[in-house]
Amino acid sequence: MLFSFAIHRFIFILGLALSLCALPFSPFVLSVGLITLAVNWLLDGYWVDKYNRFKSRKSLLVFLLVYFTVFFGSFYSSNLGYAIKELRLWLPLLLVPIILSTTSPLKKGELKILLILFCSAVFVGSIISLSFYIRDYSSLGQNVRYLSPFISHIRFALMVNLSIFILFYLLYQKGFSDSIMVKLALILLAIWFVVYLFILQSVTGIVILAFVSVFLIIRWILSLKEPVIKFSLIVTLSFLFLFAISYLAHTVDKFFTRNRIDLTVLPKVTVNGKPYIHDTLNMQFENGNRVWVNICYPELTRGWERASQFYPKAINKNYWEVEQTLIRYLTSKGLKKDSVGFSKLDSIDIKLINSNVSSVIYREHKAGIYPRLYQLLWEIDNYKTFGVIGGSTLMQRIVYFKSSWQIIKDNFFFGVGTGDGKDSLLEYYKTSKVNLDQKYWFLSHNQFLTVMVGVGFFGLIFFVFGLLFPIYYENKLASIPCIAFIAIVLLSMFTEDTFETHIGVSFVAIFYSIFIFGYDFHHDNGK
Repeated sequence: MLFSFAIHRFIFILGLALSLCALPFSPFVLSVGLITLAVNWLLDGYWVDKYNRFKSRKSLLVFLLVYFTVFFGSFYSSNLGYAIKELRLWLPLLLVPIILSTTSPLKKGELKILLILFCSAVFVGSIISLSFYIRDYSSLGQNVRYLSPFISHIRFALMVNLSIFILFYLLYQKGFSDSIMVKLALILLAIWFVVYLFILQSVTGIVILAFVSVFLIIRWILSLKEPVIKFSLIVTLSFLFLFAISYLAHTVDKFFTRNRIDLTVLPKVTVNGKPYIHDTLNMQFENGNRVWVNICYPELTRGWERASQFYPKAINKNYWEVEQTLIRYLTSKGLKKDSVGFSKLDSIDIKLINSNVSSVIYREHKAGIYPRLYQLLWEIDNYKTFGVIGGSTLMQRIVYFKSSWQIIKDNFFFGVGTGDGKDSLLEYYKTSKVNLDQKYWFLSHNQFLTVMVGVGFFGLIFFVFGLLFPIYYENKLASIPCIAFIAIVLLSMFTEDTFETHIGVSFVAIFYSIFIFGYDFHHDNGK
């Protein structure tokens, strides 16, 4: 032991705190925190105790299958360089669980400090994001990913989700605080995080929040013994479910409601005597209106040139780069694509069009789930009409799924090797002539498929078993933070390669280690 136990313990907590606070912000600072944990663990001694803890922790040995499954897959990889890169990326899943399992368990007070620090860091991240939102509110368009400036907006949404359930866990903890003001602050913060998910327009985050919340609420309702209360809550929950289904159905119906026009009496010239162009065979719609009718290109060109004189700060592209966006935006407002229609655009419209915002929907609905649903429905409709895939997150995921599954079928039991998954997908995209631009050639966007491509069916079985068995073996199914965390991770893995970024894999490694190996939720380990 280099220092006293108290100093090593302080460094241990400091390393964890630094890692947790860095998750929403900085991969570099996160690495510093993890290195601090590892170096402190190497220097603090107690090797006999560590060995005995490691040997007796059967659940830890099972969890390490998650890492070693990928490790074994590297032995038959032809791209050893990429395999080593993957193994280095997944290293937190090996080191952090070992460190926390072989170190004295977290005390109740230590856990609370760490959780509060994490929620505070996420809150600060959301406030910074809110400042961007307020700054660009008037011209906010359909791309809201920049609202998470430091890390992926999807991974930040996962952290926001976990923070919500951590706050409710702290709220109901006995002895945490008897102050009404503190409890009110926790409730308000949780409400803010829910609101923020809708500002972020993260479909993944909102869907995960809904699924996990419904699961925990049903679990709580079933534990109640008063039949009247139980029945009332079931009715309320059913009503909320029907309301959500009704909203979704209404949104779909509204999107596919078309404003019909008589194609036989379309105007031939504008008010200035310029000829219109009508493509009546093109079935593209925007906000229920036909896009490619009532178009006068010369007047649009002249209008954009004049607008560049009035709004020089809002326009930094020439007309040809925004032409299609301009036509779609005017269509979404129900305007003709001529000088009269152009004259009804204001500076905010011009700025949105210049930023590649194609519909007034994104101006009218700057927050909430509706603009994101509209975008998804438009992508589906565009694919059905023109077969366009690129730029559509939904349709691209379908292509990724089909491509991954094709590779899996050819290498079902053992996969192609840890380092060859990306190469195999890129080769498939190239040889199959998939209708997808090369800049969209990505991994599966499904962690289970990505694992199966690399290490096959047997590897996936070991991966899932290693991930789930410790939760059951350690009897963590009764703990709300544990259930919420694992549900968030598992659900995210259906739509994302959660383990394929440093932030994502470290998020899982740190919280899995804390909740499953680092703290006993059934016994108070002290203050």
